[in-house]
Amino acid sequence: MTRSSPAAVGALLALGFVPWVVLASAPGDLTFVMSWGLLNTTPWHVLGFPSYLEQTQGLASLPWSLQVWPLSFAFYVGALASATGGAVVGREDVRLTVGLLVLSAVGSLVLWWGFVERGATGVIPVGFVATAVVCWWVYWPRLRGSRVGGIDTR
Repeated sequence: MTRSSPAAVGALLALGFVPWVVLASAPGDLTFVMSWGLLNTTPWHVLGFPSYLEQTQGLASLPWSLQVWPLSFAFYVGALASATGGAVVGREDVRLTVGLLVLSAVGSLVLWWGFVERGATGVIPVGFVATAVVCWWVYWPRLRGSRVGGIDTR
């Protein structure tokens, strides 16, 4: 099993700038739900996750799909730390990195589904798609040659 390359770490860093969910409320009014907070275009405003929690009276007051948000972010940070460790120190289990990325993607999908379930229209799960592309493009070739449960994945 190989480790993450500096390019893989760069791809994971780029995921931090990709919105997990895009909400199109009205023409020209977009809200980007980022891993770290909210970015709104009308008016331009950035709200970090801690500030969001202060304004909504804490995590417990949020719907279940929004309660997954910080956990999903923690999975993303764990995947980034694992890949960075692989690129810098040379110690990494790529399966752990990919597993954390997949859990992060599932969290962003739960976040998206929560908006859809509450009747929001124009909701796009950008983070899930971007994370799936990174997993497939960067990590699938590394995982393909490994043995999983005695089965050769080549």
